[in-house]
Amino acid sequence: MRTHRPPSPEDFVGRLAASPCCAAIVGDEHLEAALASRAPILFILRGNGLELAPVVQRIHDAGKLVAVHLDLVDGLRDDHWGVAWLARSGVDAIITSHGQLISVIRDEGLVAIQRLLLSRRSHLDTAVTAISRSSPHIVEVLPGVILPKIAHLMPRFRSPVLAGGFVRTEADARAVLAAGAVGVTTSTAALWALDGG
Repeated sequence: MRTHRPPSPEDFVGRLAASPCCAAIVGDEHLEAALASRAPILFILRGNGLELAPVVQRIHDAGKLVAVHLDLVDGLRDDHWGVAWLARSGVDAIITSHGQLISVIRDEGLVAIQRLLLSRRSHLDTAVTAISRSSPHIVEVLPGVILPKIAHLMPRFRSPVLAGGFVRTEADARAVLAAGAVGVTTSTAALWALDGG
């Protein structure tokens, strides 16, 4: 039974103002460092989806928010049952590349983040249609490091944009933020202390 009240999309994005780098967690060994870091939001990209509730509680106890990538965690299907399970586990946001799940995530009262993998120009054109159809609260663009080079090609999404993938240096992160992203997701622990200035 969920006891934690998820934030509004505006509050979720608002957490990024002072500390725009979110901790991308790809293994248990990263969790402790992320909990002790300045990162306001932890993005769980790998792990056992059936055993997330205690991890989510630890993250909330540390005063942080948690987003879980439904498509990547083990043990869950990327369907409405997987969304319901994560909601009952207490997560604040769900990340998925499946546009049809965005309304299901919204209906659970969670922040809906749609991930776009842009490996070629045609993906960008397809993304415009997909995002306008699904209306996620937040769009996450991958690989994030290319955002400064393609920002002029991207449509103006109504949703705030996060950037993740291959953002490894402070210069990378600053360039991505300057290109219009509200935040960065990265597994590079040194960036979790980056301020919003």
